[in-house]
Amino acid sequence: MDIKSNCILCSDHELHVIKDGGGSNLMQCLSCGYATTDKFKIDTPELEENDEYNKLTPEMKKWSKVKNGMMWIPGIMTLPNCMIYPIDDDLNMKWALAWLVDIPEDEQENYPDGNNGFYKQRYDNENVNVFNKFSECIIELEKIVVKEKTKKVTKLTLPKLNKV
Repeated sequence: MDIKSNCILCSDHELHVIKDGGGSNLMQCLSCGYATTDKFKIDTPELEENDEYNKLTPEMKKWSKVKNGMMWIPGIMTLPNCMIYPIDDDLNMKWALAWLVDIPEDEQENYPDGNNGFYKQRYDNENVNVFNKFSECIIELEKIVVKEKTKKVTKLTLPKLNKV
């Protein structure tokens, strides 16, 4: 079940609450980009005593927020053709949009897949689009998807006509 509500952090009506089959909640805001889950419940006032907090990277710890007894962290969104993730840009958190690109055949050996093979595609983390807000990434992604859809024009084939 997916419920859309106001975000506890940014107040925008873009918080998606998804209940999985086991009854757990995942909450992701498509406006501010922050996410939380039932395992991020804060039972102690000291974050350093929380097991889930201690598993986070230093950047995620720096960017995490506590609100209404839940720890919220910047989300990472992996889509079929790109990935949106937080980056540290001059001490401020920003959002990167990295596109999925083909790996040239002669470079694939540098990308083992763990199954005795090699990846054929990767996210281009060297050439990312950087945005101040998560919602700006979503808007840019939507523009590109719409643009790609309009490019796909069905070829019109007409029957051959005979001269009379």
